[in-house]
Amino acid sequence: MAWSNNETVIDRSEESCEDGYNNCCDSSDIYIAVTPRGHGINTLAQFDLRTAAYKKEGNKASEFPVDIILREDMKIKDVAKRHVLPFLPAKSLMKFRAVSKEWNQWIASPLFAYNQSSTFQKLSGYFYQGVGIQGDPPRFLSLQRSANGVPSPSLGFLPEKVEILSSSSGLLLCQGQDSYFVCNPATKEWKKLPPAQYYHGSDPAVVLAFDPEFNIESFYHVIAAVPLLDHPVVCFEIYSSESDSWRCSPFDCLELENKILEGGGSYMKGVAYWNTSSNEVLAFSVKNEIPAVHVPVIQAEQRGALTQIGDEVCYVTAYNDTGDVFVIDIYGGVDISLKHSVSVNLGRKRSHAQAFGWWIPKDECCEVLPCTDTDTVVIHTDKVIYFYHLREQKVETLWIPGRVDTHKRFLPYINSLVMVHGGSRE
Repeated sequence: MAWSNNETVIDRSEESCEDGYNNCCDSSDIYIAVTPRGHGINTLAQFDLRTAAYKKEGNKASEFPVDIILREDMKIKDVAKRHVLPFLPAKSLMKFRAVSKEWNQWIASPLFAYNQSSTFQKLSGYFYQGVGIQGDPPRFLSLQRSANGVPSPSLGFLPEKVEILSSSSGLLLCQGQDSYFVCNPATKEWKKLPPAQYYHGSDPAVVLAFDPEFNIESFYHVIAAVPLLDHPVVCFEIYSSESDSWRCSPFDCLELENKILEGGGSYMKGVAYWNTSSNEVLAFSVKNEIPAVHVPVIQAEQRGALTQIGDEVCYVTAYNDTGDVFVIDIYGGVDISLKHSVSVNLGRKRSHAQAFGWWIPKDECCEVLPCTDTDTVVIHTDKVIYFYHLREQKVETLWIPGRVDTHKRFLPYINSLVMVHGGSRE
């Protein structure tokens, strides 16, 4: 992959990503995690490998634990095992399990799964599926097939056919005929949730909320925004994996003018978000259970997506300005007003009338996709997905098979080994 005129073109096609995966084995071994002073592989030199003075007392209890390695005995494989592996995606780690029995046990351990899920937070690809299209299975679009992938892109390991609804830090929320399922596509671990108290609809507005950091037991929540019939009220029903039960929040939303919520939703920085058909954004703080309504200051015809830019959750839109130039508008702040606008040459010729969703012909498309990377805006048009990196001002292009349209739901996915709390494997 070489840069040319600030653009990288990646010609890839969908595949099942069956290679590189071995059956996971359970391990009851416990390991000691070593925490770096910085973040990322580049800070490897900052690890403190020094050992403190140790005085033996002449009994077995005073001996060094097996997991402590003296500096003079430290080998490159030990450094890689402890401080490099957690920064790798799940598919790559499955291959490294073949290195040795020691590595196999370490990668299969619950503590390593926690370390990797907390450390590796890079966008690995997208799960996508036609909304409301019967018999259309989920598919996975990998950004790097050799490193990122899942053994069953169609989620065939689940007990029934499902529709994908929401994703969060390596976990997927899906809906079957009468039940919700939370699963990790990388490990094929899943859990069927108990029935909810309210009826959530055929395309429910539900969000999976999972924060891997400081969450060694992998607890998660599912938040459903439920509009009440004949009442201008949206109530919230919350599932907790810790209690394995649903409950109704004491706080309702009365400020939403348009109660038509789009199915699915997103979760960022402790808050669940839902888009509406009128471009209002419904937000719900998972910790405090406080709802709020945000109205982006944009043209009524524009459609965008919520994404995290830096430390802020922003609403991002894109449209074709002239020729090959697209304009990316980033809205943020308390009032969600225009904060930044950038023109990007994406190399696609189309007229200005095609900028907004309801003016685009059926075989054309321009849409911003949700993204977990804090420095990237993702746009798909026709059969092309563009990744624009704001800091470097560079564009990557991903070609995908089949037609891309606004009737497909795209969920950002992180290739993680996170364990599903209370789940089981195929």
